[in-house]
Amino acid sequence: MSSNNFFADWRLLSAASRVLVLNGFTFNLGFYMLLPYLADHLQRVLGLSPWHVGLVIGLRVLSQQGLFLVGGTLGDYLGYKRLILFGCLVRVLGFALLGVAQNLPLLLLGAFLTGFAGALFTPSSNAYLAYEAPDQVRRDRIFAMQNWMSEAGMFLGPLLGISLVALSFTWVGLSAALLFFVLFIIQWRFLPVLSDQPKRVSAQQRFWHQWKSMLKNQRFMRFILCACAFHLFFHQLYLSLPSEVEARGLGSYIITWVFMTTSVMGILLQMPISRLVSRTIGSSKAMGLGLLLMGGSFLWFLTDISILPWLSFVAYGATFSLGSMLVLPLLGSYVPRFCDKSELGSYYGLYSCVGGVAAFSGTVGIGWLLSIEHLDRQLIWLGLACIGIFAGYGLYKQINKISTSSAI
Repeated sequence: MSSNNFFADWRLLSAASRVLVLNGFTFNLGFYMLLPYLADHLQRVLGLSPWHVGLVIGLRVLSQQGLFLVGGTLGDYLGYKRLILFGCLVRVLGFALLGVAQNLPLLLLGAFLTGFAGALFTPSSNAYLAYEAPDQVRRDRIFAMQNWMSEAGMFLGPLLGISLVALSFTWVGLSAALLFFVLFIIQWRFLPVLSDQPKRVSAQQRFWHQWKSMLKNQRFMRFILCACAFHLFFHQLYLSLPSEVEARGLGSYIITWVFMTTSVMGILLQMPISRLVSRTIGSSKAMGLGLLLMGGSFLWFLTDISILPWLSFVAYGATFSLGSMLVLPLLGSYVPRFCDKSELGSYYGLYSCVGGVAAFSGTVGIGWLLSIEHLDRQLIWLGLACIGIFAGYGLYKQINKISTSSAI
């Protein structure tokens, strides 16, 4: 049913929007064939400590979302397509390094390049997509469609990845790199140049003046500070989940089941949930409830069902996915409400940059906590659930204060 709705909406999209929505599938296919198994590879195969694993994964997060502001601003000045293409090439190199590296320095370099690539192409892709859908209703719908395609990539990626892990993690890294090289060719050939993009080039529009004005935008800063919880929760899929699976002596197949659960739910339910939100729940309640569910999903780590040890992890994935479907498309679609059309890339960049700093700090911090031998892990999961409560309520209050008129 959701696919029928998707294809009905698909026919209304511009050619550029179709390429960008398909990007969501391809980006996630390559990303999730590697990232879900990276922590397990670093810990089990290479013998890195949980703190070093957290450092590698945290650097990937920081270099991506922490540098989104740079990538987004470059997109405003140089053009969105150019940044998308360059980002694909950088990720080719980063994934190849992660696949072949055997020591920490090379792993850190691969993690940095992998993240920096996302900092280059993701804000430009989002800005281009928002530019194609200037009103809030269409923007909510098109970001939901992108998330639907992303979930499909998130579903197939781990399946492809685990089949390659059986051979060698090197095959995973090189295959993911090859996929992004193919994606570069597709973008270069089929994504139109946004000819009427209002690039910021005048002396009165120096990027540091723009950054200063964004930081002074109190409504926007309150919005992204509350949204930081989403980035923190999401990146625990790559650290807390594998760590808890390892602590219970379970196989890495559990990680695949979790990602399959979240992906299948996203494919089946994303579009119906987005329509339900627009017709009944409303954006503010949906965002608040979404963060509450994402944080509350970690409470499943407090349970240990001896007969079916995998069940609590599948329940975690289901709860996490439901919360993500409620909040993620709306977060992306509401960023343009705070800015001018010519600043879309920079605003998307700052939004993800602040989230990246929060995710990096949280990932490294949680990695350190997980390395403390006598620390009760249940305190970590309870803490994440509390963050979900406070952040969800804060985001609900902030969205209620946003005026109904759009900035673009």
